Amino acid sequence: MKKAVAIIITALSIALHIPVAAQTEKYEEIASESLQREIVEHLCDSVMEGRGSGTGGGLLARNYILDRFEQLDLRPFYFSRQESFFFNEKITMHNVLGVVPALDICDKYIVVSAHYDHLGVIKGKTYPGADDNASGVAALLALAQMFSQMRQDGIGPAVNILFVAFDGKEYSMAGSKRFIAELPIAPQDIVCEINMDILGSTLVPVRKNPEYLIILGRNTLPVNMRDIIANCNWRRNLNLDIDFTFYGSDDFTKTIYKLGDHYAFNQKGVPALLFTSGFHEHTLKTTDTPAIINYEVLAKRTKLIFNTILGIANVSNH
Repeated sequence: MKKAVAIIITALSIALHIPVAAQTEKYEEIASESLQREIVEHLCDSVMEGRGSGTGGGLLARNYILDRFEQLDLRPFYFSRQESFFFNEKITMHNVLGVVPALDICDKYIVVSAHYDHLGVIKGKTYPGADDNASGVAALLALAQMFSQMRQDGIGPAVNILFVAFDGKEYSMAGSKRFIAELPIAPQDIVCEINMDILGSTLVPVRKNPEYLIILGRNTLPVNMRDIIANCNWRRNLNLDIDFTFYGSDDFTKTIYKLGDHYAFNQKGVPALLFTSGFHEHTLKTTDTPAIINYEVLAKRTKLIFNTILGIANVSNH
């Protein structure tokens, strides 16, 4: 009986383009609470000075991410590990790039992003930006490690996974706008853009469950991909309370969707998703510190995103 159930579950997972548990558990373990806590606390250290674009602290954050990408053997994206540019002719910004190549030759990409900049120091006060957006960077680096290990093990991914840490989010998404403007590949070669911004808190549940997640942009996905997220949540027994709107408001959903780095991709016709835990009383304040992050739930959210990427990659490669 157990064998029959296992066969049915495996068949269902294949039909829904969800990897079976044996293929994902090993990699899910990488997205641990301890790893993501380490990343968030490092990015919020006083030496980072709030990671303001064009500041010394911003450069330290850039170098930290760049070093992590190199340690994980992420490949340059069209010969570049970073994209440096001037904003308003006076602020130097840096996007950090790294690719986990598809297992087989493939010209398709899934872009996974999070911005690493924050407000820096204003009038002598440091804005640490733990949730906004060290939490997203923690998930980004965990995912990079998960897919890098998968590539080393020779079992995936099915398409190229491009990881981008954007600078300049606090300057009207300058980094993502620059990236898409200088894109060396055709936008149609990007299967999906997945952006993580304010991902680590549990302060404003969409209902009563603190283990929740807001995901905007599902309607931009091709129809055959739209059920992947919910199926991954169920199949991997993550049990996150998912809301595909911004607290049930159509107007807020449309407005908030336009305020992230994913939106520049969507404007070029690329399906794009925003994963977030929503704004709260600490957003853009000096109290946005590592103490407000729920690392257990952040790990769950990262695991869901990992499985979602796998599902989308598998669909796009069939």
